[in-house]
Amino acid sequence: MFPSPRTPRPAVRTIPSPDATPAAPPQGAAFEGNGSALRRFLATVPDDSFYTYLLLDPSGLPFYVGKGKGGRVLQHRLEALRESPLRRSNPFKCRKIRRIVESGADLLYRIDRLFAADEERACLLREEALIARHGRRSDGGSLTNLAAGLGSPSARDPFSTERHAATLSGIDPARPERTALNLFLGSLGGVDSVPIKPLGEYRSRLTAAYPSPKNLRNPSRRNALTIAAAVLAVNGQLAPDRPIARVFDYHPDPEDWPLDQPCPPRVTAVIENGAMSDILKLNLARLHPTGDPMTEALLLDRRQIAQVAALLGDQAVADWQLLAPG
Repeated sequence: MFPSPRTPRPAVRTIPSPDATPAAPPQGAAFEGNGSALRRFLATVPDDSFYTYLLLDPSGLPFYVGKGKGGRVLQHRLEALRESPLRRSNPFKCRKIRRIVESGADLLYRIDRLFAADEERACLLREEALIARHGRRSDGGSLTNLAAGLGSPSARDPFSTERHAATLSGIDPARPERTALNLFLGSLGGVDSVPIKPLGEYRSRLTAAYPSPKNLRNPSRRNALTIAAAVLAVNGQLAPDRPIARVFDYHPDPEDWPLDQPCPPRVTAVIENGAMSDILKLNLARLHPTGDPMTEALLLDRRQIAQVAALLGDQAVADWQLLAPG
């Protein structure tokens, strides 16, 4: 039985100096404090030990849960600030970290539990339990995690896996690239049929985008999410007449990977024909034609950007830092 979640701390909190003694961690946790204090703590932990950890905003609210060993917990800040050679992409986590750093506050860390070298499975299950406790943003919680945890391999719930795969928007062990994109799109808010697909599955069907023959009246959040996903996947922002590539590369984060199969290091993705057509017919964007679907792009003016932002909602736009300054 895990202890019940603690009540989030007030928004106003004194941030410890780099040399300050960290505050006592919550009951049952091994450590809580800033990066400097965490480095000192990790120096006392055996190199082959695993641990579960949480990234916290300055108020103490968790926004990411992970499992690692060694200095893995400290890599997130480097990845977010593009100071790491590793190419990983959880744009929601990275943008949250950048907002904290840019504000001048400390990114805070909690080491939840330590596990021996032969207890990796228990560590995975604890990670899964922590994600379930705090909840992902797509489920109404505070976490930016894309998946429900590495403790959730497909074999644990085959019926659920089969049902999700049938919706074309869930986890499919036979299609790792599609799974990576589905997790990413699902973390934006969820769609029944994913409008962005692996290029390899649709190369033979690619044609120049054309206005949809469907009787469309009003743009939907799904249309706006399609545009936002193509921007966020490459760590971009919306700005007037800034091209949004129809075909782009997405780099999944292995730490957000729920399958036993290896996580693909890169997925070349494409906005599918129907989704492109709907966006054009609804006048959410205009096409930058090139004569080649591989290099087509969408362009938005200020009115269209405002319309997309309104469909997504102020909270999502702020959390994702979707709009370029000015």
